[in-house]
Amino acid sequence: MKEKIKLLYRILLVIVAAIALYLNFNLFGVKGLLYFTNLSNLLCLIYFTVLIILTLLKKINRNDNYYIIKGMITMAITITMFMYNLVLSGDDGMGAFTGHQLECNLVHLVVPLMVILDYIIFGEKGNLKKEYPIIWSLILIIYQFFVIIYVALGGTFMDNLTYPYFYMDINEYGTLGIMFNLLIIYIFFVGYGTIVQKIDNWLGKRK
Repeated sequence: MKEKIKLLYRILLVIVAAIALYLNFNLFGVKGLLYFTNLSNLLCLIYFTVLIILTLLKKINRNDNYYIIKGMITMAITITMFMYNLVLSGDDGMGAFTGHQLECNLVHLVVPLMVILDYIIFGEKGNLKKEYPIIWSLILIIYQFFVIIYVALGGTFMDNLTYPYFYMDINEYGTLGIMFNLLIIYIFFVGYGTIVQKIDNWLGKRK
């Protein structure tokens, strides 16, 4: 019974993520996919779609790669929620969402909470290793390199800005300031991931 509920929940998650991305694509167009927010939502959509298919085919292999990928996707969408609600919600640059609270809440709150709840309710506990938070953090590094290369090639973001988020504005913060901002985010990401890993192992031992 629990397996059926888990499958139905994940199907619902995929539907909500698809709607969220569709609405944001209509609002921002292709450039919307240049932002970590929509990319993390897209990764969730792809990951859980594949997971549903593998579940139906009974071909899920819960090895290291399974927990690394699932953890990375969960951490990516979680940092999306934290960054928006703790840092970006007061940014004038987020004014593009004015009058579009549904689109905003779906990608920044609803999908992240559904992914987190999937781990809390259905996730297997006690399988996360100490090095996983560092591996998960590669998604932040990859995105930053993507931004650097994209801008170096002449690419721009919304409103022809050369940065996706205000804390990456080189004119405002300078190179060292941006590096400091990104370092703080990275430390928070790895620190939070380490806490999750410790709690997960504790829950696994209790079970």
